[in-house]
Amino acid sequence: MAQVRWLLAALAALALAGLAMTAAGCHTPSQCPILQGLTGGRIPAPLPKEGDSYKVIGYRDGIRFYVIQYNDRLYRGGDILSRAGMDAVKALGIKTIISVTPTDEERAWAKECGLKYVEIPFGWYDMTREHLDKFLAAADAGPAPILVKCFGGDLRAGILAAHWRIHREGWTAQRALDEYFRLDANTWDSVNLVEVLKANAAK
Repeated sequence: MAQVRWLLAALAALALAGLAMTAAGCHTPSQCPILQGLTGGRIPAPLPKEGDSYKVIGYRDGIRFYVIQYNDRLYRGGDILSRAGMDAVKALGIKTIISVTPTDEERAWAKECGLKYVEIPFGWYDMTREHLDKFLAAADAGPAPILVKCFGGDLRAGILAAHWRIHREGWTAQRALDEYFRLDANTWDSVNLVEVLKANAAK
C-alpha cells in the first residue's frame, strides 16, 4: 500500500512539474514531455496556422498529431501508431519514411505497404552532424515524396526539415528556424537541436 501511495505521489509531482513548466511559458501542454509521458502522448497538438512556405495537411487516423507538407518532396509527421496510420501515409503518396523514432511495428507496416523505411535514431540532446549528414543522404536517395518523422513531428523531424531547407533550398539558418518555431517547436527542448543545426548551417 505504501508503494502505491509513493507511486501516486511521484506521478502527482511529475504532473505538477509539467504544469509549472507550462505556466512558466517553457511549453504548451502538448509540448511538455512530462505531461505527454504521463498520458502516453495523448495530449493533442493544435494545428499551426497556414504559412506561405508549407501546407498543413492536418490530422490523420493512426498518426500522432498532424502532418506538414513542406513541398512536393518533403513531409513531416509524428509516430505512426497503427496500420491505418501507415495506410494514411501511403495515401499521401509517400514513398520513403525517414524515422528518428523507429519501431518494429512501423518497420513491418512500411514493408507491408511497399514503403522504404530508413532509420536514423537520435534524441533531443544528442543529435550530431553525422545524423544531419545521414538525413540528407537518405532524403537525396529517396524515392520521393519523403516523410521524416519523430515522436510528435515538431522537434527532431522539424529540425531535419530545417536542415533540408538550408542545404537543399538555399534558406538562411534564421529563416529555417523561424519556420521551425512557427510550426510548434519549443525553445526549451530545442537548445541542442538548434545549436547543432547552426554549427552545420554553412557546411
